[in-house]
Amino acid sequence: MVSPSLAKAETRALLVGTWQFHSSQIMDLAGPENDLAAMETVIRGQGASDVTILRNEGVSRTTVETALHALGLRSKPGDWIFLYYTGHGALAEASVKGTRDGDTDQFLPLPGFDPDSKDAERFIVDKDFYTWLALYVPRGVQVLMMADTCHSGTLHRSVDPRAMGMTPRLTLGGRNVELGSRPAPRFASTLASVEGAALTATREDLPNLFYIGAARDDQIAWENALPVEGAPTRGFLTWSFEQGLTTPGADGRGMAADQDGDGKLTIGELGTYLNVQVRMLSGQRQESSIIIPPGREGQGLFATVPPPPAPPVAPPLPGLYVADVKARASVAGPDHPWRVLTDGKGADFVWDNVRHVMLRRTGDVVAQNVKTLPQLRGVIDKWAAVEAMRPLLSERRARLVVGPLDNGARYPSGAPVTLALQADGQRVAAPQYATVFNIASDGTVQRLFPVAPSDGDGRLAPGQSLPVLESQVIAPYGADHVVALVTPQPPEAFRVLLRTVENQRAANWLVAPIRELLAKSPGQASLSIGELYTGN
Repeated sequence: MVSPSLAKAETRALLVGTWQFHSSQIMDLAGPENDLAAMETVIRGQGASDVTILRNEGVSRTTVETALHALGLRSKPGDWIFLYYTGHGALAEASVKGTRDGDTDQFLPLPGFDPDSKDAERFIVDKDFYTWLALYVPRGVQVLMMADTCHSGTLHRSVDPRAMGMTPRLTLGGRNVELGSRPAPRFASTLASVEGAALTATREDLPNLFYIGAARDDQIAWENALPVEGAPTRGFLTWSFEQGLTTPGADGRGMAADQDGDGKLTIGELGTYLNVQVRMLSGQRQESSIIIPPGREGQGLFATVPPPPAPPVAPPLPGLYVADVKARASVAGPDHPWRVLTDGKGADFVWDNVRHVMLRRTGDVVAQNVKTLPQLRGVIDKWAAVEAMRPLLSERRARLVVGPLDNGARYPSGAPVTLALQADGQRVAAPQYATVFNIASDGTVQRLFPVAPSDGDGRLAPGQSLPVLESQVIAPYGADHVVALVTPQPPEAFRVLLRTVENQRAANWLVAPIRELLAKSPGQASLSIGELYTGN
């Protein structure tokens, strides 16, 4: 029986987006406008009727604080507040150094921001949000704060300029700036006995705050046209959040982000889903982060039960751009699994027929020595298979980790490579069975585990980390995808299929069987993909 207070619980939202900055130092963005519209649709679909939206010139310190204060006044225990921001992010020198938050502050530059004027109306520091939440939002109200922005300014590898579209959500060149003094909160606390302590609130002081960031503190967040025909530019985190809540899982029912298929989406499941999706969409350059109060990973998301997602639609044909007009004509035709584009903007693939390389929309060289039409088709078919598997990814049971370099690094010729499958012993009580294979840059399928007699039936004991490959980088260079399927029983039929297609460009044959295995064992099977970028 549902208590009267919870039966009346509501989801409320404050959605903030800036993409026009009116500044010579801060470039405008294309994605936040689309992000903001999509997020309004998503949150209303989750049952929210109390939605406040601020955009561009309507965004300032005062308007954001006022809107959050008003939401807090309208909220009651059991409610949810979704606090969302899309736009640029930057770093500033912390006013007080040596604290547990480090020597820098993350902040949002708002329209009209000038690092020299230090106008407090034109920026908001992360600590401002925490202070406002501590003062204005009742403790019984759960808050999901999500920021689709950069945190800082390092990169694992560059973006090739021949592939157009990837834009960083990092402003001021990644340098730290000094911000001016910030005003005290404008409004009196709506809570009892917290005002003095709340004036210096940090994230750790808020047991009702769940925080999702688009990237780690040492990464850039990106925006790009995403893998839907005609799709506008979007932030990877926002797109992943939308897809996780509005598209069905492997069994065709429930939300894709509901990793165990029990019909309840928890904060922990959402964080795991977003992390793997953002990694795949960004070519491993970006990895979302989630901070959950201790012991609250199982907290259900939002106050109401949303309607079931709409049935999936057939994926569009990828867009292929070839700069050379003669070569472009040679790849045109109705029988090819791509659309030939006359402009490189928004292309899923770029074929440089002079240097014989294929580039992906992420700005990566994903295949070299591509000279013929069959070779080109092998690359695109391979990526179509990877894209079809991406929504099925689930790493709550096990994650495939590429090493020894940081995730997303490009491995030069001759470099050592290790691949390890790390099982989560806390979530896995029974033995699991691993099946691991590689899809090479040209689309060729290669079995990795179990292969040798010593591998047995691929049993992976609870908590065991299984090294599956120790090798060196050799040609062909580009992007390999190592796929790890973990199931509660040995997938004998699937392994027979793998042996049948080994050393062939046949990755698309494997997608449907993988979907069936995941649908057959919801919450007990997992799929993880490790991307390996190679070449000098």
